Amino acid sequence: MKGRILVIDDDTAILQACRSILEDGGYDVEVASDGRAGLERLRLKLFDLALVDLKMPGMSGIEVLQEATAIHPELVTIIFTAYGTIESAVEATKMGAFNYITKPFTSKQLEAAVEKGLEHSRLLCDNVRLRQELKECCAVHQIVGQSPALQMMLATITKVAPSSTNVLIMGESGTGKELVARALHTNSSRCDGPFIAVDCAALPSNLLESELFGHEKGAFTGADQAKRGLLELAHEGTLFLDEIGELSPELQAKLLRTLQERSFRRLGGERLVTVDIRILSSTNRDLPNEAQQGRFRQDLLYRLNVVTLIPPPLRERKGDVALLAEHFLREFSLATNRTVARLTPDAMQLLEEYHWPGNVREFRNVIERAVVLCDNDTVRARDLPDYLRKQAQLGQEIQDAIGYKAAREQWLESQGRSYLTLLLRRNHGNISAMAREAQISRKSVYEMLRRFEIDPRQFQSPAPPQSE
Repeated sequence: MKGRILVIDDDTAILQACRSILEDGGYDVEVASDGRAGLERLRLKLFDLALVDLKMPGMSGIEVLQEATAIHPELVTIIFTAYGTIESAVEATKMGAFNYITKPFTSKQLEAAVEKGLEHSRLLCDNVRLRQELKECCAVHQIVGQSPALQMMLATITKVAPSSTNVLIMGESGTGKELVARALHTNSSRCDGPFIAVDCAALPSNLLESELFGHEKGAFTGADQAKRGLLELAHEGTLFLDEIGELSPELQAKLLRTLQERSFRRLGGERLVTVDIRILSSTNRDLPNEAQQGRFRQDLLYRLNVVTLIPPPLRERKGDVALLAEHFLREFSLATNRTVARLTPDAMQLLEEYHWPGNVREFRNVIERAVVLCDNDTVRARDLPDYLRKQAQLGQEIQDAIGYKAAREQWLESQGRSYLTLLLRRNHGNISAMAREAQISRKSVYEMLRRFEIDPRQFQSPAPPQSE
């Protein structure tokens, strides 16, 4: 059959004519003599298209259209109307009807309208299918990796995603925090709503406030017209606040009130704007520690941190390097119109042994570079960055060194400064936190800082002003 069609009309002659014309055209046709009977058939069977008379006793075509859409949102509806009620038929199209046919009509007119309606129905079905494929493409099980650390996080995502619970995603740069946020949104009941990401570290505080909350015309110099903020645009969807630890104290307070009241005012506005949003946020800072130090609001942290997810760094994902390499080889082979199928064993060994301070983001860039530079279909060790090979050489030299002190000194000379700088940035100059992460004493940290002439104060975040 070319399509399943339901005809609803109180005129028996119209029902008989439609059945005869459409069945001869290869369609599966059912008829109903009033609105209630037609809706009962809709509840029992899935139709591709419904032909509904506008004027019927008991229940009008408009009422049938409204209830039919509630039963089957993707149902395409065409209205039958007389010349005297064309205005009402036009109004019906504004309410969701696909088109209308005026009575009397010819068989060719009916067939043409039905074919156009079914073509639209097929497009709607394709749209639903493509949305589902996109959802599956971005689903949790598509995040690449089989390591226990990653699988534990994915199991938590599966549990948390269907709710509207706010989630804080904490972890090192490059571990895929935004990918986790998108997986949470895609597998939630809000998946058909917007997913809006904002980088809190990318804009000055005053511009970020305008971006988030919007503004009214004349709110400040240059505000020539009103503008909706990202909070409004994320209504019935998800707002992802990347690097939320960078929010100023003033914006923290305003965001807290918005989360509490589910409403806010645009800059320069008086009207309250109500929103229904889920907040996902991420940071590479230790926000609980930041809150203890007075650099982040404790009450805002409670609102954001209903559930915490921590994507594991790549160095803790044993066995995932080979899977990621295969995944990115395919991605960049397609992007560059090349066929790069494998890595040599020595190239894979370099990837496995490197500690990846930039995590998956760094790994992805390395594979992209290798695909561009390699000959034929194979990535070799020479196609990888020099620093990977130097790291491997240093590791071998340390392994071959005689005595612990010699190995330690050799490592400190080559890697000590960069390692200290990394720790300082990650812990914002906090010596105690550095010592805990490095598993050494505070005295040892101070000795290393003096040795490399590094001032930890330049990495410390300024404390927020104290309220009166």
